[in-house]
Amino acid sequence: MRNFVLILTLLAACITASPVSSLAQAPTDVSAPIATTIDEPVGTSAAALGLSDLTDDLSRTELFSEIEVAYARSDPQGADEAVQYFNLWGPFRFPNDVDFDSVLHKNREDSLFGVDISHYTSVNFPIEQLSSRKVRFVYIKATQGTGSLDGKFANFWSRAGNLPVGSQIHRGAYHFLSSGSPNVPAAQWGRAQAETFIKVVRANGGLRATDMPPVVDLEWDKASKDAPDRWALRKPAEILAMLDAYLTTVKAALQRTPVIYTARAWWHERMDSEAQFAVLAQYPLWLADYSKTSRASAILAT
Repeated sequence: MRNFVLILTLLAACITASPVSSLAQAPTDVSAPIATTIDEPVGTSAAALGLSDLTDDLSRTELFSEIEVAYARSDPQGADEAVQYFNLWGPFRFPNDVDFDSVLHKNREDSLFGVDISHYTSVNFPIEQLSSRKVRFVYIKATQGTGSLDGKFANFWSRAGNLPVGSQIHRGAYHFLSSGSPNVPAAQWGRAQAETFIKVVRANGGLRATDMPPVVDLEWDKASKDAPDRWALRKPAEILAMLDAYLTTVKAALQRTPVIYTARAWWHERMDSEAQFAVLAQYPLWLADYSKTSRASAILAT
């Protein structure tokens, strides 16, 4: 059985042979935004790639609220207590909270911190200041489903990849897996999504050796905050088949082993048994979980 992650937010996978890293998710306070413009590479727009700009996906804040709801649903008697321990002591502030854990009251050890951004993030987000705030990596949303592109990916990706010496950080791209129509075979839909992600990454210059591994985000797939989770229309075996097809295609095309990000609460709702993680043992697992006693600790599941 794999080790599991008890973390504040998301656990980042290693760059080749790097130490364990952990990700501090929004809300975070990096610094005041700075006005930033950049010419995006030719051929990276949604129109040029035959895709549509993402407009109706759930934000990271809305996805986090799904975890709160899932915990309350699984334990109605403990719903009030869940609200209390999901109050994560306010925003994580860079750089002060990087060095000192104000919850456990001790200096942090063996931790690297990063941020997760998407089109919900202001275009003025200060990527150029991240290194000085002790942010070591940034994950950027690239695609969702088979036809949707995050409209700010090219801007963020280019800026993160062209920082001057002394301000450089590692960058990573992620895809949000869509359940698709239940009439489409799961493996076929997984491969099609992988091809969309691969096309966008290649159009933006591909992956460098210093880039973080590609990530696939597997959690609530909703048309809106109050809509049902479309994964309910897929059986657990179909979800695994889709995920395997996606991962295999990305690994073969980009020559990097992808990382699976999922929320433990979502996995329990849709997949039932954690024993099914064994089917995906060849891929690093980035597991969001929340603990009342150790919210700020993180380990890489291997």
